[in-house]
Amino acid sequence: MDESQRKQIWKMRAEGLGYGLIGRATGLSRDSVKKYCKRNPVLLGHGAATKQMATADQNDGLRCPQCYQALKTHKIGRPKKFCSDKCRKVWWATHSDEHDKSKTAYEDLTCQQCSRSFLSYANPNRKFCSHSCYIQSRFYKGETNDKSTNNGN
Repeated sequence: MDESQRKQIWKMRAEGLGYGLIGRATGLSRDSVKKYCKRNPVLLGHGAATKQMATADQNDGLRCPQCYQALKTHKIGRPKKFCSDKCRKVWWATHSDEHDKSKTAYEDLTCQQCSRSFLSYANPNRKFCSHSCYIQSRFYKGETNDKSTNNGN
């Protein structure tokens, strides 16, 4: 059973489908699907009950959105969203459109050396678009940076 089949099982059980139908759709046997669901108690039970449990469980943030593994909750600090760095990286790589950049700390600044506009992340005091512009300004005052390897964007 591969990762795509596991995700398909979670999705289909959340929709309230039975083991046999899921098995035919994924190419697995009914018993393989049933055994996988037994190892994940949220997936057990009748279709409608499973649908309610799965949606409630995902809304509460008790499962990793990538692999659907149960997350350990800690009493202190921010609750975890992913079970591991690997899952976090894979999920954000495939869901980059869900990252709302309007709420992040991007600043549109102008380079003091080459006068190009650039985006700075979480540093509104940044003065240069690249290291080469900084070096030009610091050590070669008054000269322009025509051989810069960075384009400032």
